[in-house]
Amino acid sequence: MRFPSITVALLLAGAASSVFAADAAIVVDASRPGPKVSPMLYGVFFEEINRAGEGGIYAEKVLNRSFEDDDKLSGWEFVAGENAHGSMRVDKVNPLNPASPNSVRLEATPDSRGRAGISSDGFRGLKNPYKGMSFTAGDTYLASLYLRGNGNFSGPVTISLETADGKILAQQAIPSFTTTWSKKELRLTPSATAANGRLVVSINQPGTVNFDVISLFPEKTFKNRPNGLRPDLLQFLDDMHPAFMRFPGGCWVEGQYMTDAYQWKQTIGDIAARRNQHNIWQYEVTNGLGFHEYLQMCEDLGAEPLFVINVGMAHADVTGMDQISHKVQDALDAIEYCNGDVNTVWGALRVANGHPKPFNLKYMEIGNENGGPRYHERYPLFYDAIKKKYPDMHLVSNIHDKDMKAPLDIVDEHYYSSPEFFIGQANRYDKYPRNGPKIYVGEYAVTTGGVGNGNLKGALG
Repeated sequence: MRFPSITVALLLAGAASSVFAADAAIVVDASRPGPKVSPMLYGVFFEEINRAGEGGIYAEKVLNRSFEDDDKLSGWEFVAGENAHGSMRVDKVNPLNPASPNSVRLEATPDSRGRAGISSDGFRGLKNPYKGMSFTAGDTYLASLYLRGNGNFSGPVTISLETADGKILAQQAIPSFTTTWSKKELRLTPSATAANGRLVVSINQPGTVNFDVISLFPEKTFKNRPNGLRPDLLQFLDDMHPAFMRFPGGCWVEGQYMTDAYQWKQTIGDIAARRNQHNIWQYEVTNGLGFHEYLQMCEDLGAEPLFVINVGMAHADVTGMDQISHKVQDALDAIEYCNGDVNTVWGALRVANGHPKPFNLKYMEIGNENGGPRYHERYPLFYDAIKKKYPDMHLVSNIHDKDMKAPLDIVDEHYYSSPEFFIGQANRYDKYPRNGPKIYVGEYAVTTGGVGNGNLKGALG
């Protein structure tokens, strides 16, 4: 975009009763352009933190949909009408699949004469009590669940969208089912708008039934993707026109221990078979927002995907060097999933998951905020293997060290400091050597120096 010369006048006013004013001018001479700016300069970084994904941009409305968070059935409540008696509890017998060992067992006792069920009022803030699902009158919501009967009970089961005080806005019944797991899908359209709604799954006669992976999605998602993202929040990102998106973290990639580390292969395919895992930021994640969905989000935003692969290092432990080849293979397989054709193993799986064309991954970061001797010995193994098979991949290192035993294409520099630090670094890259690796500042924030939860000093810094 071309601009003529622009003069901006600034009025500086004193705080005293006698006003002090002075004019200052900033002159922009568009006929003398400065250094060439990379078209990849401006992008976004996404991490599953503070429910940015699940409970955030991911459109799923049900918290703890697979009942794996704990044995207390967090996010769920037992509901009983007048003269109804029963209970709900976690059941570990006859699970749906190995990825979902827990189900919920709903029982209405023989003397029960009313509605007994389980209720979800959706996600809530990690540090505030607000809860409640939002429904919009006339919009369609897609409900799905797995269920199986026990004993002589084979239905019906009713699915309803309600207000917090029990007013039914939409409902449908599943008339019958068997004692083996089956999946049911329904479409519900509420008759009124509600900000404090809930989803209720119930029975109206004595019996026992098990449920798993109870899900509720708005039909309208960003770009109308199945298992998709909230269109209101994604539109904000789309309006920013990011050139790239770095995902899925951050410390979420590493985990506290390697058992908690991000494993992309366990986040694709059927949501009922994905890994449920503990988040380093102290909540549980279903990985419904998985590797494929991140890539689809990048494509829908018109942003280059920058995938961060675990390098075999967590916060508190590491993968032994005798096992590191498996982690290197994970990186190679991730690229094949993104870019391979239908004749490759992982490319064929991408096609089966609904994306025939390649995602064209060009950027991969090897680790997140890793360093030290263990990173020195692991980085070259990833770099060499990836460059051998995919020579055009742009690889990002966590450290800028001339003693690395493999080349550095791009270095990711992170900064968390005071306003004074950032002000003092204003000219940091003006005279940076142009014959070394390119620099990518993947994370930065003012976190010290009296900024509290945010103020003008921090913003200027």
